[in-house]
Amino acid sequence: MSRPRRSDGPVVDIHCHRECAPATQFMQQASIAAGKVALGHGNATTRRVNERQLAAIRPKMDDLDVRIADMDMMGVDIQAVAPAVYQFYYWADADLGAKVSRLMNEELVEATIRRPGRFVPLGSVPLQDVDAAVQELRYLVHELGMRGIEIGTHVEGEEISAARLDPFWAEVEALGAVVVIHTQGATHPDRLQGHNFVNIIGHAFEATLAQAHLIFDGVMERYPDLKIVVVHGGGYLPAYAGRIDHGWRAREDVSEGVPHPPSSYLGRFYFDTMVFETDQLRFLIDKYGADRILLGTDYPYDMGEDDPLAFLGREGMPQAEVDLVSGGNAARLLGIS
Repeated sequence: MSRPRRSDGPVVDIHCHRECAPATQFMQQASIAAGKVALGHGNATTRRVNERQLAAIRPKMDDLDVRIADMDMMGVDIQAVAPAVYQFYYWADADLGAKVSRLMNEELVEATIRRPGRFVPLGSVPLQDVDAAVQELRYLVHELGMRGIEIGTHVEGEEISAARLDPFWAEVEALGAVVVIHTQGATHPDRLQGHNFVNIIGHAFEATLAQAHLIFDGVMERYPDLKIVVVHGGGYLPAYAGRIDHGWRAREDVSEGVPHPPSSYLGRFYFDTMVFETDQLRFLIDKYGADRILLGTDYPYDMGEDDPLAFLGREGMPQAEVDLVSGGNAARLLGIS
């Protein structure tokens, strides 16, 4: 399968992960003390597969030289690399959350700066405390030179659209920082135990719910210049936007506080290409525009895309769309020259 390339500029992967080993070590005892030891999701088969996968991807998580070799094979020039989602640590108290966020951000910048031109590090902020989150956001942008962050779809069950987080969203908009929203587990684990449903269904559902709250709780209305990327193709909501628009027209309890059709806010998000089928990618491009879709791989996980440019080749998109999706949009958002 042929691999289309950008006619100029780098190919950029917006959706990839790296574990911060010092943070893992730092938080291990705190996790035990807080009763947050990971037991694993799903049935015995799922847990066994997860353990095998984690052993296989450990070098890819830890070693940037291994990562760069994989990027070269995949045709990716730059990764916008973020901490692993199990390192959000929203369960920690405010002081501990601030300390571990600072540790991760500084370590990620220090590691990636040694490989110039290959990485754009995305930081982490402690959303469990809004003042600490704003302070860390300012630090990572102004002092570390980071261009964005990755956050979860909820804060220990609290919506990221909660009113207390308004100062955080206001600061994100003021700084022009990119926010990548990535799911962490699922909030209905009792119904998602078998078949790896927590991943194959739960992640997309959590993305759907987070976007809906950002729209209907007014965050997207109050902060119109936010630059938010939702991975996994944005979950299910982009494919079924007609239902929320119909509800908005039909019911005042849906339209209350939402002055414009919900899909108009949905169209302000950016989505990655992690949808696995070319017709679904074509749908996203046709409905939301090629300028809203960014290349993503979910590296280094087994639910990722190992040959993202070949995936674009299977879709047969025109060169102008290739230029945008494979890196032009990410370069514009992240300020990559």
